[in-house]
Amino acid sequence: MSLPTLPPRRRLARGLAALALALSPLACGASGSPGAKGPPGAEGRAAVVEVRDADFSGSLYTIVRDGKASPQRTGLLIGVIRRQLAHAAARFNAGHQDRGIESVLGALYLVRPGEGRAEMIDPVGERALAGAIERLSPRGDEGRVRALLELRAAALPSGSRARAEVDEHLAALDRWMKDTRTGGPLEQLGMEQRASVARALVDGRPETIQRAAAATAAWIDRAIEFNIEYRQGGKRPERDEAVEAARALESGGASMAALFLRFGDAKGAVEQIDRTSARRVIPPGLYERIKAAASDDDAASWQALAAAFAHHETQERDAETGIAQELLDGAVWGTALEAYRRDPLSYDSASLLSQVMIRLGMSEATPLVMGSALGDRPSPGALGAALGLVLSALSEEASNDDFDAARRTYNAAGPLLVLADQAARGGAALDPSGARVRSLMASLELRSGNLAAALPLLRAATAAEPTISGLTVLAMAERQAGEPQAALEDVRRALGAPDARTSPLEIIQAHLLAFELHRDAGTQDRAKESLDAALAAALDARQRARDPGAKARTERLLGRILDGYGDDKGAARAYERAFALVAAEPPQLGATMLDAVGRALVQRDLPAARRALKRGLEANVDEDDLVYGGLWVLLLERSLGVATDGTAGRALEGSTGRTSWTGRLAAWANGKISDADLGKLAQSAAQRVEAQFYTAMARKAAGDAAADERLRAVSKSPVIDLLEVQLAREMLAPELRLDVPRNASLP
Repeated sequence: MSLPTLPPRRRLARGLAALALALSPLACGASGSPGAKGPPGAEGRAAVVEVRDADFSGSLYTIVRDGKASPQRTGLLIGVIRRQLAHAAARFNAGHQDRGIESVLGALYLVRPGEGRAEMIDPVGERALAGAIERLSPRGDEGRVRALLELRAAALPSGSRARAEVDEHLAALDRWMKDTRTGGPLEQLGMEQRASVARALVDGRPETIQRAAAATAAWIDRAIEFNIEYRQGGKRPERDEAVEAARALESGGASMAALFLRFGDAKGAVEQIDRTSARRVIPPGLYERIKAAASDDDAASWQALAAAFAHHETQERDAETGIAQELLDGAVWGTALEAYRRDPLSYDSASLLSQVMIRLGMSEATPLVMGSALGDRPSPGALGAALGLVLSALSEEASNDDFDAARRTYNAAGPLLVLADQAARGGAALDPSGARVRSLMASLELRSGNLAAALPLLRAATAAEPTISGLTVLAMAERQAGEPQAALEDVRRALGAPDARTSPLEIIQAHLLAFELHRDAGTQDRAKESLDAALAAALDARQRARDPGAKARTERLLGRILDGYGDDKGAARAYERAFALVAAEPPQLGATMLDAVGRALVQRDLPAARRALKRGLEANVDEDDLVYGGLWVLLLERSLGVATDGTAGRALEGSTGRTSWTGRLAAWANGKISDADLGKLAQSAAQRVEAQFYTAMARKAAGDAAADERLRAVSKSPVIDLLEVQLAREMLAPELRLDVPRNASLP
């Protein structure tokens, strides 16, 4: 049976916000809590296995694949939880709050009832819990916040100030929960049901689960009574009560099932459904699948059950009456995990489990999960789909600048890439290919500033698939590595790549790169040849382009080319045409604005810079684009010794108070952060390069003779996709005045 593909990952407030958690201080045998019990052989202190980052993928895979209790597994589980919480803490520190929450929940989600140990929460893990509590509290997520507070309290020394603060927070939360239990009888039952279920998803003790089940049954009972009363009396009910009744009748049965399936307990779900009113409202098809999993307990029955919940997640649900997202997500995880553990060779089960693991900040094991299901001779379709999941995992980590997690994931994908290379040598067409995986990893290494790691990946990827874009990126990387001749050879190969004829914009960019290489080397004749070729390609692409976006990008490239000739007026006209083409498209207009302001910064053309920035302000482009545009205008004003006209201030004012990187740049521009502090606040290679650029520009504006050397260092940065690197290079480039070809028909 083919399992559905889950929809794109949503943020925790709406998506996998409360994937069930089984570890709580009350379930930890070492916490001293009454009634805590673990599986046979798991009581007492375990021999903790120290899991390093290099071991994490394989250790996590071991835990996921086999859930059988043993002292050895308990020790490894403790190490995996600690390492995952360390990853969560790092993500919080890097400012990626949602990913940090996902990672905390992922760590705790690995633990089933009875497996919890106090040793799982070390000081780093305690900080990760604190970060999750801080971010979840403003969302009114009382169930998870309370559970995490109790877990954090158990990790803190009794009598410590931090412990007292947590206890005070717990008391305040209790008061808040009591004060908010308002509304009609059914509404109050609904609030109690949701709170108790959220608690049970975290605290996996049997009595807590039973309390949540009882609250769910009471909620359904009252909804059934409410419906009967309405039908018999005919009196129009209060809207909120009616919505709560509809919610219980529509989703109460599935909610009861999901509560138990979150823990992989199909038998418990059937028993609870059969003895409560949930049996009256659960969809018959779902009930039959749960019964099959409870009785057969095999891979096929769990796969069918996982497919049912995964399919439900792909469907539109009424936000007011549908099953709570956290319960649905818990059921998807629990059933997918059980299906996979019963048959790790099942491709469908491995695929579904991998998707959920990516959502939970545990991408590192997904290549191993998929690899176990592929075998030694996978079909091209299955292998390509597995590589697609690796791409998804790497893209997820890329979106959070988590290069370490991306490296762990990529390293775990080594066996899959070996299979991909073998398939490619045999003539199989994979979609995506191993070359695409290597290209993406290379781009991440470049973003992280690791040129030495990026170059071999780019060379391997372009050797396997010589595309014009891939070879152009390789040429850019070779230039930054101080190998201009190798870069020129890469450009030559790029222009002859199989896809070059269908990639007009990439052709222009390749010729422009060759122009810059020859210009910087002082070979003016060769520079003119490349610039003439870029001009011819741009004029041809301009005639062929059809949609406004492609036309605007062509005009921006034409502007760069004309600047290369020294034709300032022609370049200005090209940018004017680009603005007109994207006037109704803010994302494209933002990119056009940045190109235009950046050009004006290099040309020291303050009126043009201000005009372009004003266009961005009037079009309400993205705040980040406005910050960069505002910075460049402000720096140009200072460099020219001209009083500001307020345009740059308007662009910066909306971001000054934000804690994001662009917010910190805006604060620096307004004098609220020093040069030294800006450098300390930079947390990634790209941010450090940006900080170097802006502080160097400020020094240059102040007359510092050493500023150009600082800009030269920026121009050689391996983070090749930064506009600041391009700007630094153009500011330091030798000025050429070249003749436009006589036969060129310029617009």
